[in-house]
Amino acid sequence: MTKKAPSFEQAIDQLEELIEQIESGEIGLEDALKRYEDGTKLIQRCRSILDSAEKKIGELTADGEAEGDSDAE
Repeated sequence: MTKKAPSFEQAIDQLEELIEQIESGEIGLEDALKRYEDGTKLIQRCRSILDSAEKKIGELTADGEAEGDSDAE
């Protein structure tokens, strides 16, 4: 069974939780390193979602500009 990738909001929530755990100093070094690794994966997930959103906005903006240009003629 594959694990479903978190949404942007879920990834941010998980990342904030990991940061709190690491900063608390109440976990050991090995656990802190594991959480750090998990955090970097969450950051990559967030960046991927943001990159996709930016690309989609660019496409929509370009489509809107192209439609607007043809209406002006």
